[in-house]
Amino acid sequence: MKPLRDDEPRQIGPYRVLAELGEGGMGRVLLAAAGDGQLVALKVMRPHLLHDPQFRYRFRREAITSREVAASRWTAAVLASDEHAPEPWLASEFFHGPTLAEALHANGPLDEASRRRLMHGLAAALAEIHSFGVVHRDLKPSNVILTDDGVRLIDFGIARVTEDAGGEASVTQTGALIGAPAFMSPEQVTRQAIGPASDLFSLGTTVITAATGVNPFDAEALYEIMNRVVNGDPGLDRLPEALRYLVEPCLRKQADQRVTAAELALRIGEPLAAPWPPAVAAVEQAQRAEVADLARRHGWDTLVRPDRTVVAYGPGFVAAQPSEPATVTYPPVPTAPYPSAPQGYSPVPSNPYPPGSPGYAPDGAPLPPGGPMLHPGPYLPPQAAKPDRTALYAALAVLAVLVIALIVILPNLGGDDEDPDLTAGDGTTGDATATGDDSGLGGEETEPVETETDPVVNAVVGDCFWDYGDETTADLEPSSCEDGGFEVVDIYYDTTELSSCDGVDDVTTSVSSSAGNLVLCLSYLHPNGDAYHAEVGECVFGPNDSVSEWYPIDCQEGAFEVLERLEGVSDPASCSASAYYNQNYTFTTSQSYLDVVLCLSMIYPDDMGYASQDDCMSMSGDPDAGTALFAFADCDSANTYVTGRVDEYDNRDWCGDDGWSTWMSSDFPEHAYTVCWRYL
Repeated sequence: MKPLRDDEPRQIGPYRVLAELGEGGMGRVLLAAAGDGQLVALKVMRPHLLHDPQFRYRFRREAITSREVAASRWTAAVLASDEHAPEPWLASEFFHGPTLAEALHANGPLDEASRRRLMHGLAAALAEIHSFGVVHRDLKPSNVILTDDGVRLIDFGIARVTEDAGGEASVTQTGALIGAPAFMSPEQVTRQAIGPASDLFSLGTTVITAATGVNPFDAEALYEIMNRVVNGDPGLDRLPEALRYLVEPCLRKQADQRVTAAELALRIGEPLAAPWPPAVAAVEQAQRAEVADLARRHGWDTLVRPDRTVVAYGPGFVAAQPSEPATVTYPPVPTAPYPSAPQGYSPVPSNPYPPGSPGYAPDGAPLPPGGPMLHPGPYLPPQAAKPDRTALYAALAVLAVLVIALIVILPNLGGDDEDPDLTAGDGTTGDATATGDDSGLGGEETEPVETETDPVVNAVVGDCFWDYGDETTADLEPSSCEDGGFEVVDIYYDTTELSSCDGVDDVTTSVSSSAGNLVLCLSYLHPNGDAYHAEVGECVFGPNDSVSEWYPIDCQEGAFEVLERLEGVSDPASCSASAYYNQNYTFTTSQSYLDVVLCLSMIYPDDMGYASQDDCMSMSGDPDAGTALFAFADCDSANTYVTGRVDEYDNRDWCGDDGWSTWMSSDFPEHAYTVCWRYL
């Protein structure tokens, strides 16, 4: 970020301008704050373009198009705009995270897991915006933000609605070349009809750049760049085979021969979970710290909401009122297992928090999918001691006594003068004063009664609490949705039966209120991920350690199926000695009753992954062609049997003259195997 110049305005529209985030062809992007504290990326046009009606039109087109795709979870929604202002502006959601261009500058080429995560996010994003009839037309690294839960596609400045969706043929002047030439499609360069396939070509170029660190079409002269885009070789031989298989159908010169975004997402499949490289995460953490420091200089603090947007709070902000979240239906993005051993990471789980329930992220700490986190460790940091409010309550009690005393004394300060408000119509004083009736202000003083509001009564779904109680007795206090707290996931009214929450997903405990005649269903927020709530038969995945975040995932090759869920247990040795049990993950807390151990089984390609010596198997397919599949079978009907097993990948020598089957997960190499077999 850059500081503002002294002569720059500090207020644009309803937004307070804080700093400069960057510059683009059409204008500058500023960091600004709305009246309710939400931070936004505020785009303003360059001064020399203000009198150009074509650029004003494009600016207005960006606002309209961005709103059309605002429901997408892959884009930054436009919150407000004023295309008719003397200096037009457009405000969109602000997310922590570097652009892909910044990430490549900091990290160099991305590793395989990150490339697959990037490509899946871009394919899913394009599939979604194309379903709205919108073509982005300017996909490049500087328009892709890498957030901790995926990617965000930004800057629809030259996007347009396709003619099939009711759009116009073009929004650019004849002869104008708008965009980054090295990331354009051949039809953009040659000024042919442009459709969704153009974005796929740009996606392919972007992925090659992310994988190699070099744009395959870049050159010193614009003419040479354009010639390479139209006629040049994209250099796919520099890519690993698996990535080449995905990129090649994006970079075909003829638009009608390219894969669609939805088809590409289908080919990629849902990748397994992995973070961005450390250097990329460091850039994001530095940005978080920079924004938090900027806010502190204004006397504010910052929050990161569960939807990843950022809010500043403190003096001068009017907190936004919670509203009923709108129901948004996303177009489905097809997925299917990728036909090779798992590489990378898991799909980003859907957000378990409703919009508008903020989650706090410590300065510089990475924010995991699904919510904020504390610094990871094998044990949950103990909750802060409940604050001592004795002095506060004493001061309030004294203040209450003084107020009552003033109310009693003030009416008598006027001596013999009668207070007209307390005088009867016949000139005599009213009954309450004349008779000393204890129902009036002249009655006997009573000690003020200290009362506390029951935080449970007014709770709504999405609220969060600290629980200073224990397993049997709750002691709730409202809090932000931090790790170690409890989020309200459902409420049952007109009952105090705690069992009302039994059928609610992800419920950890329930609390009733007799005063409110309701029950709150609470879900514990564990810093090590949403897999904390996984049930038997569901599948999970995460990094190969004991302190990082694990998340639910569709059951697929390379993931782990939950065989047992042991609650109130922290010893993984408690898992049953099942033939299929080969992994565990332990969630520990500061309250032992909240501890959970998941007993897991790696999902192999077929039953051979679980086979041991002398097991009989039914083999189908051709082992010589590498298409053989094995299933457990009765020895009378089987056609093969297992002669040995070693926990190593591709150890054919160990099998000698026997047949062999081998497999390995790059994420969990300890579960690799080579199994030897013979025909029966």
